[in-house]
Amino acid sequence: MSFKRSSESADSLKAHYLRKPLSYFDGIPLFSKRDHYVDNYLKIAHDHLLSTGSGDGNPNISEGLWLQMEESTRKLVGKYAAEGSRVLDAGVGLGRVLGPLSNLQRFGVDISIEYLRVARSNGFEVAFSKLEELPYRDELFDTVVACDVLEHVIDLHACCTQIVRVLKRGGSLIIRVPYLDDLDAYLNEDLPYEFIHVRSFDLAGLRLQFEKILGMQFIEHSFVSPYLKGHPRMKLKLLKENDPARNLSKKSDHPALDTLRRSTAVSAEEFMNWLYELRDKEPELFAELASDLVEPLEINVVFKKR
Repeated sequence: MSFKRSSESADSLKAHYLRKPLSYFDGIPLFSKRDHYVDNYLKIAHDHLLSTGSGDGNPNISEGLWLQMEESTRKLVGKYAAEGSRVLDAGVGLGRVLGPLSNLQRFGVDISIEYLRVARSNGFEVAFSKLEELPYRDELFDTVVACDVLEHVIDLHACCTQIVRVLKRGGSLIIRVPYLDDLDAYLNEDLPYEFIHVRSFDLAGLRLQFEKILGMQFIEHSFVSPYLKGHPRMKLKLLKENDPARNLSKKSDHPALDTLRRSTAVSAEEFMNWLYELRDKEPELFAELASDLVEPLEINVVFKKR
């Protein structure tokens, strides 16, 4: 399979890089060596493609929600990336976010050859590289997009520094990450992969990283819809049925516990079951209330390089 190129010449593409590739595989330039981290990700990507190729869909998320997440970011790319501008998808995966935006010069970097082949077939100029080792020259891109990738990396600061380095002054950085992710599940020793999600994000943490540490300007943020992922991630902490404080409120008639007694009239389990029932039986009412009761699944954040 030959390396499919856009309208740019081979010489101009070479000029995009700071250094020569270590080698090529199937026409794709390789800028990072294989190691334990890369091998783990190769397995994740391979299994993902096997599942989608067999018609089973994404094993980790429904197609409808996946499309909704992608569209939430694509809307921001359309807002901030000018016609014909050069855009890097850092952690491109299958290239689905920028895939429909053929009016842009699209570049993609990832550490899965299988993903990169798919992205290349969709019109991306691709390279195999860790984010910590981005091979592109300084201030090459008008816009950089990083979706569902920063929660996976080992050295967050190094990755963010490289992403900012390759972005032009005045350029836009669009990030999407899981919001207030529950990381307990990723400690399970029975999981088939390592380094799935290794950190959680909120808006303040992202602003501190990019605004305070890396000197960027915060522009805006948006949330991807509230999502019941196994249990509702509610802003209000409700006590479980067997919580000691809940049991105390039942046994003691101390007046100082009156407020606690009122708050334990409904357990966390009862509230969770009510939310699911409301979602299934009264979807319009659920949609109206959900954003106030359930944390969003992901967050998009836009920064501008000063």
